[in-house]
Amino acid sequence: MDLSAISNSKWATGVALGVGKMVPPRVGHGLVRRAALKISANRDDPMVQTMRANQWMASRGTLSGQALDDAVRDAFAYSGRFLYDLYHVMEDPDALMGMVEVDETFERVLAEAKEGPHVYAGVHLGNFDLIGRALGFNGWKQQLLTVADPNGGYKWQNEMRERYGFDVTPVSIEALKHASRRLAEGGSVTTGLDRPLPDAKQFPVFFDKPSSVPLLHVRLAMRAKVPVVVISAMLGEDGKYRLQASEPIHMETGGSTASDMLANGERVLVEVEKRIERAPRQWAMTHPVWPDVVGTV
Repeated sequence: MDLSAISNSKWATGVALGVGKMVPPRVGHGLVRRAALKISANRDDPMVQTMRANQWMASRGTLSGQALDDAVRDAFAYSGRFLYDLYHVMEDPDALMGMVEVDETFERVLAEAKEGPHVYAGVHLGNFDLIGRALGFNGWKQQLLTVADPNGGYKWQNEMRERYGFDVTPVSIEALKHASRRLAEGGSVTTGLDRPLPDAKQFPVFFDKPSSVPLLHVRLAMRAKVPVVVISAMLGEDGKYRLQASEPIHMETGGSTASDMLANGERVLVEVEKRIERAPRQWAMTHPVWPDVVGTV
């Protein structure tokens, strides 16, 4: 059974949406926890092996045995909870805003986007889809660059994002031209930072090892001469989500374009490491960031 194919299908997204709407939080969170225990026990599944590799690397190789098993189980549990929480409140703006801490960082990101163009680089840490909707309700309008050729589940998620005011464009030549024009005209663009590329040409160091994470955010920022802001949305012990945002990271140039991209990408990844290290089990990444580690831990 390929858990990854099932979890990304339109069928699975529909089931999650239905459960999220109908089941109260206490029951929903318990169901998610039990499902995570069952999923993580299947060590032969590629998605489980990938999660193990990513959690092991995020610990800088310190996790093993039961500690690594627990980290993988918790990472799946958090991933499921983030989906449940999103679907439970997505049709109720007041309930959604009640799950978000509107603090100084939240207000700063709203103000920054109005002051000038930025490239926002999102980390799969916490529940960014939920807090992204909260930002959208408060006027945060973005072009959202998403995975190219989305399947059924991703396509449905993109349709839901569009309903909340995002200009959703799967990555393509035309989408990148649109992003460049938007930045040149004073608008901002958001894209994922840590979903790996299967055909990566450059391998920025991430947690002390070359990785397959993309550098699209860096390329866009360098061309437009605008800063990158790293964003994530961690869950607190009080059950509320809080937006984390780095200070604007200005791109440096001076060498070749390729070497500058790599250097700037690694500077951004230092900020990402800091955030993941605060709550590594909330890093819901089920794609192989370090393909050569998958299956070895």
